[in-house]
Amino acid sequence: MTDDNGIRDLYEDGLTEEELRAVEQDRIERRQNTQKKMAWVAMISMIGFTVFMFLPIVGDSRITLLTEIATLFYISQAGVVGAYMGSEALVNKTRTQSSPSRQSTRGVKPNG
Repeated sequence: MTDDNGIRDLYEDGLTEEELRAVEQDRIERRQNTQKKMAWVAMISMIGFTVFMFLPIVGDSRITLLTEIATLFYISQAGVVGAYMGSEALVNKTRTQSSPSRQSTRGVKPNG
């Protein structure tokens, strides 16, 4: 379907391809921002928990009891941070490979 201005509406939902791309890009940016916030909260909580464990108000007996929980806490929070970093690396790799202007010219002999 084509409107009066010659712009195609492939799905006949009132949105043009450009608008669909803009909506998709906005969704991707919001998701990435949310993931970044989750990673920051995980890192800050690990630092905060570590500082809390060394405060003088926490007794040795409590530290002994919290050791098992602390191990799981650090592993899970590090998993969140690692997943964020891995997904960003993957996104940047696929973005670089899909963009012809960003492809590496390493190993290409210059003409001449």
